[in-house]
Amino acid sequence: MERNIKKSVSLSLFRGKPESPILFRDDIEHTIPLVKDIGYDGVDLFVEDEQSDKTLRAVQLLQQHDLGIGVVMPAALAGMGLFLGDSNPAVREETVRRMKGIIRFAGDIGGMVSLGLVRGSYLVGKESAETMLARFAASVEQLLPTAEAAGVPLLIEPINRYEINTLCSSMEAARFIWETKLPLGLMLDTFHMNIEDESICASFISCKDLVKHVHFVDSNRLAPSMGHLDMKGIFAVLVALGYQGYLCLEALDRPDGLTCAKKGIEFFTSVGLR
Repeated sequence: MERNIKKSVSLSLFRGKPESPILFRDDIEHTIPLVKDIGYDGVDLFVEDEQSDKTLRAVQLLQQHDLGIGVVMPAALAGMGLFLGDSNPAVREETVRRMKGIIRFAGDIGGMVSLGLVRGSYLVGKESAETMLARFAASVEQLLPTAEAAGVPLLIEPINRYEINTLCSSMEAARFIWETKLPLGLMLDTFHMNIEDESICASFISCKDLVKHVHFVDSNRLAPSMGHLDMKGIFAVLVALGYQGYLCLEALDRPDGLTCAKKGIEFFTSVGLR
């Protein structure tokens, strides 16, 4: 049963911020074969320009080394100030335009697409969260025809309150999907869940029909077993629920990416996932 669960790591095709949870960065000619050699099955791919020569070369290398792609992460757009729920219509329009390109790219490579930081935050003291989320939902509606044509699932990632102020907990995100009836899934991250959810395991159980992807990291955003969460217990719940998909180490590269990735493999081996 566990063979339906696959192991992956976060890989960025650009340097990004040092504090970003990216296990491997930039040096794709060395990194992609290394990810395979360590024992992983795939990556979550952080892209800045989905049509660049570097991105196309990365896809080629991933295919050569039989590595899958779980989710394409458009966090770079947020870094550029582009948000799907922004109060400025021109910003929303440009974000939707850029997201459509990323969705088509994900369709070409068999990945899903995250709606995490790119959804944005509401303007505290100037508007309500509901107002901002209505704008976000309207932008998602514009993305759906592209996503459906490309066969790409769109996933909301709940993110903790210190990084964003919308849909921070698993249940908030689930209720948003249920209430709007938008055809979205969830990408749950145990690091954020540890901050925002009453119970990580209970959230997985409550949201089981929506969960399509999991960022599987410990309390300190490092590999399972490097913090204080009961990662074996969480893994057991996912197995019991019949979860099929990636467990991705969207982890900090500390003390370095290779060490953290190897610790991840040690954990997965200890629970019988090879």
